[in-house]
Amino acid sequence: MTSSNGSTLLPRPRDARGPGAARSATQTKTDYVRNRIFRAILRGDYGPGDKIPTEREMERLTRTSRVTVRRAYADLERSGVMERRQGRGTYIATAVRGHAQAAREIALLASVRDPFALEFIQALETSLNVQDALLILKITEQDPRKEEEAAIDLVGKGIRNLVIWPSGGGFPTDTFRRLRIVGTNMVFFDRMLPGPYADFVGLDNRQAVVALLKEALRNGRERFLFISHKGLEADSDRQREEAFRLYCERQGLPHRMVRVPWRGDILGAIRRHRRAWFVEAKNQAVICVNDAVALHVKSAGGGKIDVYGIDGLPEARAAGIPTCEQPMKAMARKAIELLWAQQQQSTKWKARQVYCRGRLIRRKT
Repeated sequence: MTSSNGSTLLPRPRDARGPGAARSATQTKTDYVRNRIFRAILRGDYGPGDKIPTEREMERLTRTSRVTVRRAYADLERSGVMERRQGRGTYIATAVRGHAQAAREIALLASVRDPFALEFIQALETSLNVQDALLILKITEQDPRKEEEAAIDLVGKGIRNLVIWPSGGGFPTDTFRRLRIVGTNMVFFDRMLPGPYADFVGLDNRQAVVALLKEALRNGRERFLFISHKGLEADSDRQREEAFRLYCERQGLPHRMVRVPWRGDILGAIRRHRRAWFVEAKNQAVICVNDAVALHVKSAGGGKIDVYGIDGLPEARAAGIPTCEQPMKAMARKAIELLWAQQQQSTKWKARQVYCRGRLIRRKT
């Protein structure tokens, strides 16, 4: 059986049903049928508006009873995943909405490799503790495959509130769009703008970059270099690059932009280009896309380069690097507020982008 767009629907061969096809000892038959449909949607077998098998067909495909299938369909209809059309059959819903049923668990999909990951996790947990809610941490290590697997596993287990710290390039966008079909509330944090299927919380990158440029001007700098990443494909990086370019152009400031690898030997790349990039070090300010890059520049320059960063890392402060601090507590609170709002607004929900202003931390004199 195929959908209207030609994709293969249930059943699949017994050895290729994907995770969760076999019913566990603790899973009811109704849960089994419902989760089979959930996972078929998340695999892309069903799309918005696709017709699904009748109760009789699903009874045969899942080897369960008509009563079991009817209960599973009723559950999915109540949660807004499916809709019945009189005389025409049952279809996957097309509305983009939040999950209306109250839930007090939030799952965070994140890497712990980011320098300020622990700070964000702690801020999120502190805010949830105040509200008597639970934080579930899934470590995805900036791996798109792990991000996809973690999200499908969580939703399959009934978790409907996700905060996602996306990896950037290669992120499984289609899977997360389909999560919205099954009524998953989602907030993306940092790095990537999700579009209409999730809310977004992040640093006000324009304000951060402009604050650093103004600080460099106060320090007597006349020329400006911006060091960004290559290979990450992050919206946050692009926003910082654009803010740097626009401000310098509008103020008539001499400027240029270069890039270092997102992963790999960043310090080596900076050292190889040191003469070309820092030839005018005496009156040049180097604005870095984040503190990690700024620390590498500081190391490569031996303290002779005037360097600025973003994140507010303790290591950057200790090294005397002016930096714009990430307002972790404010962003964690806002992420939770947006998730609860998605629960309340349900079908009336529309995606929002919220930017939080960072605090400039000046060099100690």
